[in-house]
Parts: sequence; structure tokens; C-alpha cells
Amino acid sequence: MHMKKKIHGWHVYLVITFVLLGILISTQIQTQNRLMSDLSMQSTSDLSIMLKNLTDKRWLLTEELEEAETNLMTYQNDYNSDTALISSVENELNRLQLISGASAAKGPGISITIDGYLLASDLVVVINELWAAGAEAVAINDCRVTATSGISYVDTMDKTYLTCDGSIIQEPVEIRAIGNSAILEKSLTMPGGIADSLSLYQVYLNIELQDEITLSALPSQPQLRYGKVPKKTE
Repeated sequence: MHMKKKIHGWHVYLVITFVLLGILISTQIQTQNRLMSDLSMQSTSDLSIMLKNLTDKRWLLTEELEEAETNLMTYQNDYNSDTALISSVENELNRLQLISGASAAKGPGISITIDGYLLASDLVVVINELWAAGAEAVAINDCRVTATSGISYVDTMDKTYLTCDGSIIQEPVEIRAIGNSAILEKSLTMPGGIADSLSLYQVYLNIELQDEITLSALPSQPQLRYGKVPKKTE
């Protein structure tokens, strides 16, 4: 006959404790697994967001770089355009100063020494012929001739003198012109031209071709009282 083993109360408490402990451990493991899973998902989500943000930032930087390059090209083109414009304006200003006599002039051309009794009209004809032949700057002795110059006479006690802008033209009269020397010479010496016409009155043109001639600027520019530049109309 078997004797029943007596179960003590503390055994029951021990079993219940182990069961509860097993449940707690199982719950803790499940909780940790869920937490790890959640953390893993959270990390993946964060990485995705970071990747998206970096990608967006990269595109923004690319767009900014392209815009900067475009602006740089625009600025360079504007600079080149401004530089070309300034250069063009400077060239035009130099040309106008040379034509107006505001600046000295230097270049190849011809020198004409005149012998004989010369009239003011003779000087005007010779100079006009030089202008027509492409002269870029002309002077009579030390008098720079421009569009506003006047050639006339002045009477003294002993003689009548030619004048250029009111200054007496001393003899020998020398005309210097800057331009294509061969063309300038040909315009005066062609058969039946000015040289032949003046020689009929014992006025002779002695022409020398010069590699370089320097003409002084006008001491002052004439003051314009009546002429004005008209306003531009659209």
C-alpha cells in the first residue's frame, strides 16, 4: 500500500512562484522582442527620412549650383558686354577728340610747303581736297584745322597776312596732314588737279611723304552758342 506523499503549503507557493516567474520572463522576452522590432523599424524609418532629406538637400544644392553657374555666366557676359561697350565708347571718344582737335594727333601723312603768293581761297581748296582724300587731321603751320576753323586775312602797316582762327600764318606756309600719304599726295598731284592749277599762278606745292607726323591739339575748344543736339524721339 502506497502512502500518499504529503504536499506542504510552501511547495504550492514555490510552484506558483515559478509559474508566475515563467510568465513574467515570457512576457519580458516578448516585450523586448517587440521593443527591438519597434526600434529596428524606427531606425529604418529614421534612415529613410534622413536619406530623403539628404537627397532633397542634394537636389537643392544642385539647383543652387546650376543657378550660381548661370548667374556667373550672366555676370561674365554682362562684364564682357560692359567692357566692349566701354571700349567702344573710348574709341569713339578718341575719334571725336581727334576730329575736333581736342587731342594731339600722330600718324603717317604728308607735309606740303607752299611757295608763292597764296590766297585764303587757295588754302581752303587745298585743305578741302585733303579732307576729301581721307585726311584725319590737318594743320597749317601750328594751327590745327577743324570744322570750325576760319581762314582769312589781317592787314598790318606793311603787309596783309593770312590768318587761321585769327592767328597770323607766317611764311613759309606749311600744311601737314595725317592719313594715307600716297592717296593724299595723289589727290593733289593728279593731272589737271590742284597742284597744276596753282602752278599757273606761280604757286607751287612741295610735297613730302612722312612716316610720322605729330599735330598739336587746339589750345581750347570753341564755345558753341547756337548748335544743340536734338532730343531723341521714339
